[in-house]
Amino acid sequence: MTWPAKLSAVLFIVLTIATSCEDPSNIGLELDPENNQIGVFYQEISLSASVVLQDSLSTTNSGVLIYGNEESDFFGKTESIGYTRLFFNRDIARPKENAVLDSVRFLISMREVLTADTINPKTINIHLLTEQIRDVDYYNFSSVAYEPTPSFSASFNFTNRQDTIVSTKIDNALTQEIFAELKNGRYFQDIFSFREFLPGLAFKAEEGENVGFSTVIGNNTGFIFYFKNEGDTISRAYPIATGINFNLARHFSQVINDPTGTPTEVVTKPTTSYDLGQFAGGKSTFGMYVKLDMSPLDEFLDTLVNANFNQVTLEMGPLVNYSPNRLPPQFHMMFFTNETNEVLFRTDGLPMAVQPDGRLQVDPITSEPSFSQTDLPALLTFVKDEKNYKQFITSHMNAVYRKKMVRRDFLLYPGVSTQDRSIIQSLRDYVIDQNTIKLKIFYSRSRSL
Repeated sequence: MTWPAKLSAVLFIVLTIATSCEDPSNIGLELDPENNQIGVFYQEISLSASVVLQDSLSTTNSGVLIYGNEESDFFGKTESIGYTRLFFNRDIARPKENAVLDSVRFLISMREVLTADTINPKTINIHLLTEQIRDVDYYNFSSVAYEPTPSFSASFNFTNRQDTIVSTKIDNALTQEIFAELKNGRYFQDIFSFREFLPGLAFKAEEGENVGFSTVIGNNTGFIFYFKNEGDTISRAYPIATGINFNLARHFSQVINDPTGTPTEVVTKPTTSYDLGQFAGGKSTFGMYVKLDMSPLDEFLDTLVNANFNQVTLEMGPLVNYSPNRLPPQFHMMFFTNETNEVLFRTDGLPMAVQPDGRLQVDPITSEPSFSQTDLPALLTFVKDEKNYKQFITSHMNAVYRKKMVRRDFLLYPGVSTQDRSIIQSLRDYVIDQNTIKLKIFYSRSRSL
């Protein structure tokens, strides 16, 4: 199993960035140059970044379908397709043999719509799978076969809200066939017969609309058949959805990228670090991440004697491709890496990552970097007003300076949080100017008499 698959159980959300500090021009002076024993100093260190393509990224049962059709100067053309099974509800009575179909609606629960253009409607195409989704792990390069022509399409206006439930009315050969089988019942005796009849759906975006979608799997994404049995005065409803209550259908997302003519076209080998010049960037479910070279710290730390770090802030930005209608990843986990360009793991299988300020950075028993599935790691968080990423890493710096842990490079793993504090995948991306990646360091040092 690759490391992205191992991480799925340990990704949790962290909190917001703390407030700003005092102006460096005022604080970077000794309190009393003549005889005080403690001085407070300020130092800025520039860091460089490269990009690393992950070998694979598990997208199985992430809770959302990621699909879109995008084009950018940095990442090139990116198409994503979401694949999902369907469920029927045995607890709801099926239509009787003489039932009449009133209408069929298809609901889509949108978590987010990523586009700089919210004025023009965006199209969602739904294709019928011709191959069943199996009970195996699927990755961002995986796929299953589907009909080339959409079973139905619909365009929606997302000007006012992107996180909403949209729906469209359908009346075609597919819905007529499903309703006929609902009345007959032969494919609705068990889930295996049902999947033979209806393997599932593929969600796609329209080429040229430059949009990425994130759709929530569950009761609110799927078909609703409205019908009347003989003698009914009002319609009954029968759902065939991507989830029934808390039971979610098996699903995954595929990402296809063509970087021809862009800075990222040279990024061809997984787990290899590529210096792209002035700019670096990452894209979530595509699996392109940023690696920060922390080696400039070595020379600086070697010059210090009896120092203590009061506040150390890692900052990146402002972003060069920022759009308020197309937000970047909400945060990054700062995993430790080395020349392998992969996340480093402890002997107990947990990943190594920077821990929040004020928390133990080193396991007192194993002397390895601290990490647990219940403690929140430190996250490099996007600050919308400043259009940059920021996080305090003061305790981490003190641990490195005191030789309690080895100085390691950072691999930035992007994510987006939900209300239940889980982390989900998306098509969010960002581009950063290397000249804006800084460590801002306030430190004290004592002098011997």
